[in-house]
Amino acid sequence: YAFEVTEPYYKNEYAYLQSELSALDIDMTDVSISLFDSSSEARELAEESFGKDYVETVYEEESLNDESIQDLLDAEEAQTLIYDELIATFTLLDNGKRWTLDEILGDMTLDYDSFYRLYDAYCAALNESAGEIFLKQLEIRNQIAQKMGYGSYAAYCYDCYERDYTIGDAQKLQNAVKKYIVPVFVAANARNDTYDLYGASFDEQTFLSQFRTATNDFSPLTGEAFAYMSTNDLCDLTVDSHKMGGSFTTYISDYRAPFIFSQWTGSASDITTVIHEFGHFTSYYLNAASGYSASDSLDLAEVDSQALTLLMTDYYGLFYGDLAKLAETDLLIDCMYSLVSGCMEDEFQQTIYQNPDMTLDEINALYKELAVEYGLDDVYGYQGTEWVLISHTFQTPMYYISYAIGMVPSLELYEELQTNPEAAKAAYFSIVQRTQYAKFRTVVEENGLSDVFSEATIREIGSLLNQYT
Repeated sequence: YAFEVTEPYYKNEYAYLQSELSALDIDMTDVSISLFDSSSEARELAEESFGKDYVETVYEEESLNDESIQDLLDAEEAQTLIYDELIATFTLLDNGKRWTLDEILGDMTLDYDSFYRLYDAYCAALNESAGEIFLKQLEIRNQIAQKMGYGSYAAYCYDCYERDYTIGDAQKLQNAVKKYIVPVFVAANARNDTYDLYGASFDEQTFLSQFRTATNDFSPLTGEAFAYMSTNDLCDLTVDSHKMGGSFTTYISDYRAPFIFSQWTGSASDITTVIHEFGHFTSYYLNAASGYSASDSLDLAEVDSQALTLLMTDYYGLFYGDLAKLAETDLLIDCMYSLVSGCMEDEFQQTIYQNPDMTLDEINALYKELAVEYGLDDVYGYQGTEWVLISHTFQTPMYYISYAIGMVPSLELYEELQTNPEAAKAAYFSIVQRTQYAKFRTVVEENGLSDVFSEATIREIGSLLNQYT
C-alpha cells in the first residue's frame, strides 16, 4: 500500500486488514481476560508464562478498545486513506504549470519571493481539501472519546500510547520550550546560512557506501545491522509519485526483519533522514521483541532514531565533506525544530480535541497563533494553513510530542559525546536494548539522563544549543 497509495486494490485490502485485525485484537483481549480472571492460579500462571507486564498491558487494552467503536475506527481509517492519496498526488496549478511540493522545495532557480508565493499557495490549496478530511476525522474521534468515557480524544490517545506522563506534563514541557528553546531557535536561524548546504546534491550510492564505513566504525552492533539491511535489500529509497509521502521504518514479521521506506531526492536532509530511520532499524534488529511484538514506548523509539543522528556527527566530514560543520549546525537547528514543532503540534491538537466544534478557519487561526508563540512564524512566516502537511495529525494523532520528548535525552547524549564518546555510545545501546514494556522515564533515569519535564533540564538544553549553534 505504501508503495502504491493510488492503487484501489491495495487501499481496499489495507482498510480490510486494519478493520479485521482490530476486531481480532478485541477478541484476543476478551479471551485473554476471561482466562486470566478464571482463577487466581490462572492469573499467576499467565504472569509466570508471559510476564506480569504483558498481563497488565492486556488489561489496559481492554479499557481502551471495545466492539462498540469498531465502526467508528473503520470510518476514521477510511478518511486517513483518502488523505494518504491526496497528499501523494496533490499538485498546485499556477500560471499553467502544475507543481508538486517536492518540485517547489527542490527548485533552486526560484527566488525568495517566488518560492514563498508558491509554497503558501500550495498549502492554502491543500488545506481546503485536507481540512475537510480532518473535520470528518475530528467528529469521529470525538465520538470515540465520548464512547470510551474520556473528556477529550487527546487524553484517550495518550493512554492508547501507554505514555508514562500526562497531558499536564506535556504542557509543562511546552511552556519551558517556549521560554528557553524558542529564543535560541529564532536567533540561530537568523545567523545561519544554509544555502550552500541545500544547494548541494548528494548521491545515494556514494552515501550508502560511506554509511557502511561509518556504521562499522561506530560499533559492531550498527555495522552488523547495516550489513543485514544491505545484504537483504531492506531499504527502499526510490523516488516514485505513487509512493506514500514521508519516511518510516517497519517490521515485516514473516521475514523477521525491519524495513526502511523513504525517497532519496539528493538533498542534504536525505542523509539525516536515512540515519534517523536506521536508528529505528537498528533498534528493531537488536531488540525486535521489544519494538515489534511488545508494546514499546514511542518516546524511546524516537531516542533510538534521533540520538543516532546526533551521535553520528563525528562522520559528517565523510558524508558532507567541506560542508560538514554547516551540516552539524543545521542538524542542531533541526533538533530545536523538533523540540519546538513537537510541542506546538501537540498543543495544537490538544486545543482542537478540547474544542471539537472548531471550524476550519478557526483551526487555521489557532495554528497561526501558535506559530507566533513558538517562533516558527518569525523564522519561516506562517499563514496558518501549513498544518495539513503534518501527516501524523491525520494518520497517528497525538504522536508528534514524542519527537520533542525523545529529543531531550538525545541532546544530552550529544553533549556527552563531546567529552566521553564511549559513555555516550554505551548509554545509547543500553536504551536501544531495553527490556520489553520499558517505560520512558524509567529508562532515561537508569541511564543517568535528566527529567525531561523539569524546567531546569530544558534551560540546560537551551544553553547547550546556544553554545553549539
